[in-house]
Amino acid sequence: MSNHHKPAAMRILLLSLLALFIGAPSYAQDSPADSTGLPGDGFSLSGALDLFKTAKDLEAFEQALNTEDQKVNNLDLDGNGEVDYIRVVDHRDGDVHAIVMQVAMSKEEAQDVAVIELEKNGEASAMVQIRGAEELYGPDVLMEPFEEVDAGSMPTKGPAAPDPLRVRVWVNVWAWPCVSWIYGPAFVAWISPWYWGHYPHYWRPWHPIGWHTWHGWHRPYHAWYRPAPHCTVVRAHAVYRPRASYSPRIRQATEPVRQHRAAVRTAPTDERKGASATRSRTRTVDPGKGPRTKGHTPPAGSRTKAPRVNTTPVQRSPKGAPSRAPSRAPKGR
Repeated sequence: MSNHHKPAAMRILLLSLLALFIGAPSYAQDSPADSTGLPGDGFSLSGALDLFKTAKDLEAFEQALNTEDQKVNNLDLDGNGEVDYIRVVDHRDGDVHAIVMQVAMSKEEAQDVAVIELEKNGEASAMVQIRGAEELYGPDVLMEPFEEVDAGSMPTKGPAAPDPLRVRVWVNVWAWPCVSWIYGPAFVAWISPWYWGHYPHYWRPWHPIGWHTWHGWHRPYHAWYRPAPHCTVVRAHAVYRPRASYSPRIRQATEPVRQHRAAVRTAPTDERKGASATRSRTRTVDPGKGPRTKGHTPPAGSRTKAPRVNTTPVQRSPKGAPSRAPSRAPKGR
């Protein structure tokens, strides 16, 4: 090759390497300690639960989820450079509800983001937890509201008065406006009327932001909600489990990270410390880029067509088995 052509060849090589780097999977196994490396980093479970707490009904809850100023949603699962619209669908069985937040990936494909599991446990008493979808968060990621009460001072010797003993207690959510509406006489089961390609007039998608900025924005929600050690709304989870929907491409894209995290959790303590130190030295993962796998081009994400999305959930199938949503959607109210 002549000297005249070498600079051009070098530029082509550098551009090729840059394109390869940009197209690499966003859900890297090595991620900063404050990020899981999974797309669930882009959706605040505690923030969604707080919006549910203050909403007057499920329609208002869906609208709040899709408002940029609320700082709850930063997901771009289809990789089109815009934050996804979150649909809300309520599955009811008696006094038990599984309120699903879901993204329509295409006409026939949906991915659950999270589910609020609500059940009545007394005449004027109800309890709630929010569960992140396994494909986006890993298994058994739960949040719940909590309150602290003064349990009195611990006995002590000497003149110094101890600080009051504060304990965290279970929260009765019966008085939350949305819960009162759900268990009230005016309740009508809510299935979002919006679907892939058709969205409400107020919906103005925005560009997802980087992890560190996003993490600081939704952090205030953490003061009122905590990770739950186990599922307490067993009946509500039983209602949700057979109705859960997932996108095969999202499951495939996030599987390496989920497997890696599961291996770290089960590894001896010294190995977990080493893995944590490794993550802290790696680059920041931007969860807003959406899932990308080798050889796969995300859908164009057109919002001009009007096909109806399937709202019938994809049944979870054993690992490796194909999963497809039926072609027709149930009619919403």
